Formats: sequence, C-alpha cells, structure tokens
Amino acid sequence: MRSLAAVLAAATAATVAAGVVVAAPAQAATVRYAAPAGSGTACTAAAPCAVTQAVGAAASGDEVVLTPGSYNAMGPISSSASNLNVHGVAGQPRPVLNSAADSAVTLKGSGVRLSDVTIQHQGSLWALNVLAANVRVEHVEVRSSGLISCGIAFSGLLRDSVCVNTAAGGVALDDSWSADTGTLTVRNVTAVATGAGSYGIRAEAQDANTNLSLSGRSVIASGVAADVRAAANGDNRFALVTLATSNYRTTSTSGLAGITSSTANGNQRALPVFADTVTYHQATTSPTVNAGSRDASTGTTDIDGQPRVALRAIDIGADELVPDTAAPAATFGRTPGRRIAKRKATFTFAASEPSTFWCQLDQLRAVPCASPYVVQPKRHGKHTLSVIAVDAAGNVSPPATTTWKWKPKKRKR
Repeated sequence: MRSLAAVLAAATAATVAAGVVVAAPAQAATVRYAAPAGSGTACTAAAPCAVTQAVGAAASGDEVVLTPGSYNAMGPISSSASNLNVHGVAGQPRPVLNSAADSAVTLKGSGVRLSDVTIQHQGSLWALNVLAANVRVEHVEVRSSGLISCGIAFSGLLRDSVCVNTAAGGVALDDSWSADTGTLTVRNVTAVATGAGSYGIRAEAQDANTNLSLSGRSVIASGVAADVRAAANGDNRFALVTLATSNYRTTSTSGLAGITSSTANGNQRALPVFADTVTYHQATTSPTVNAGSRDASTGTTDIDGQPRVALRAIDIGADELVPDTAAPAATFGRTPGRRIAKRKATFTFAASEPSTFWCQLDQLRAVPCASPYVVQPKRHGKHTLSVIAVDAAGNVSPPATTTWKWKPKKRKR
C-alpha cells in the first residue's frame, strides 16, 4: 500500500499539472419555469410555478429556469432527478432563495447542475446539499447560519462561487461523505466561516471504503478552528485535499488525511483583504489579486459574470478584480456670481463618487482643497477657479471651472 505522503504527492502533482474536466450532462428534456409568485403545476414561461414545484416535480434531464426576484416563505427544495439543470436567467440578477427550512436546497441526482443562484439560509442544517457523482455547481452565492453552507460531494466541479457560514461549528464548504471514491474539483471559490470552531473547507471520509479527494486551485479558505480540515479515521479510507495557488493559513488533519502545505504550490498565507464582508469582493490591496492560476477546469467568468482574467493573471477566489478606469465628474454647487464687490469668494463643489479635490486659482499652483473653499485674490479683475476630483483608484476628472469678476465699489469723495 502506498504511504499517505506518496498519495498526497501524486495528487498534488496532478492538481498542478491539469484540472479535472466534468462532462456536460445530457440534453434537457423539458424546460420548466419558476417565479417568486409562481403557482400551479404548469411551470411554463407563461404560467410559472413555485420553485419547490418546478424542481421537485422535474424529471431526469429537465431544465429548471428560476426567473429573477426574491423567493420567500418557501419549503425545502429537493430533487433526486439525474442530469437536472437548475439555473437563473443569463444576463439578469441572480434569483435569491430565502429559506428557513432545515435544508434549503437538496439535489441528489447524478450529473445535476446548479448555477447563477443566491441562497440565503436561516435553517439548522444545509443551505445547499448536492450529493451525487459528476455534479457541476457554478456562480452560486450561499450564506447560511446553519451547520453547512455549501455541501458539495462526492465528485464533480464547483467553481466561481462564494460560500459563507456564520454558525458556531459551521462549515463554509463541506466535501464529506462515505463508502465511495470520488474527486471534487474546486476552482476560484471563496469559502469563509466566521463562527467559533468553524472551518472554511472540510473534507472527511466518514466510513470505511471511502477514498475522498478535493482538488483545489485559486481558492480562498478561511475558518476559525482551521481554514482547511481533512479527516479519515478508521480502516480502508483516506481524505486528501490538494491545493495550488490558493489562500489559507491554518490546517487540521486527523487519521489518514493530508492537506497541501500553505507554503507549497504557489499557495499564500497573507490574509486576503476584502472590500466588504457581504459579497467578499477583493480590495485592490489584497494579496489574492493577480496571484491565481488556471487550468482546463477554470471558468471564463467570475461570480459576477466578469471576465476571469482582468489584469495580468487571474485572481484567487470567486471575485475577479476589475480595475476602475472611469474618471469621476467634478461639479460646482454654490458660486459667488459673475460679479462681486468683495475680495473674498466662497465656492462649494462635489464629485460623482468619493474623491479628493485639487483647486487652482488662475495660473497659480494647484493645491489640495475641500468644499466649501474660500479664495481671496490679490488683485481685482477677472478670475478663474478650476477644481479636479481624484477617486480612490487614482482616476482624475476633467476640470470644473468657474469665472467671476471682482470689482470693488468706488469710494465716495
């Protein structure tokens, strides 16, 4: 029998050399439609039904289209149909599934696909539970205060997705199962768990005859107990997590389990920097920008549908930072008028986005300034004030200008 080190080394080499490509499922037999206010059983474009009906009554090979909007007060969404394709509408906002059910969405048919959906879960167990062979999940955004946000197993592809968990002991991305052999390929996923004792990624072989592998590339994993956890306690089982060009620091293993070192394969330990903790988009200062790598399993667009390569190289995580190249617009508010008798003149101005300002009086040197801004020219006559705005990305606005004439009143003899 090969040692764990030998198995991990072979799996790591395979991860670095090439990705796992999941074959597309068979052609959908029927297209079914769901809408937030849908009802009945027709599930057509003209008469959409509830999402529980659209998915639950679907046959193998069906396609289920979730039209945009918020789906509220719904029960569990569940299907065991194989080759089922559930997705939002291309080019439109992702539908939002708000659920307090113990498990919000459960899909257990082989070859199932899920894409372009947001799940907000306040139940106790899974927000998303996809348990089958050759699954494909992409462009999903899942947030849960329950046990597990994204439960994806046991073989297939998860990419360009965000999994966030806030529960104590919770898991953002879970690939744990028993009594089978499979590899889950994970590409450009942000998996963040913030509760006490939580894991960003967990992979556990839960029974004998379980050979579990998770192959990750350009992944962000963050948890409190550990960023990445792998366990395989018992006979005839192992769990391997191989990661390349990914961002994580802490790991935890138990039994015949292994995790690629966070200092190997182009992985990084510096903490990612997020612009917000809702969508987990990257900040421009994040070490994950331009630090990822791609292979045959890498998607062409990020979680928001933006091109995957926006700068020099792809980013780590679900979000691809798109540089801000749009200049702000600077405009004047209050000005003193075209002609004034006093030397002192007060101006107000603003920008179309958060910016700093520079002001230039006539031909003098431009100086940093803020609104309101007061000038006192040294000579009377015609004067010009120019203002430019500079946004956080360094983009500079065209100058906003205003002119006025200072003409003191003549003294009476």
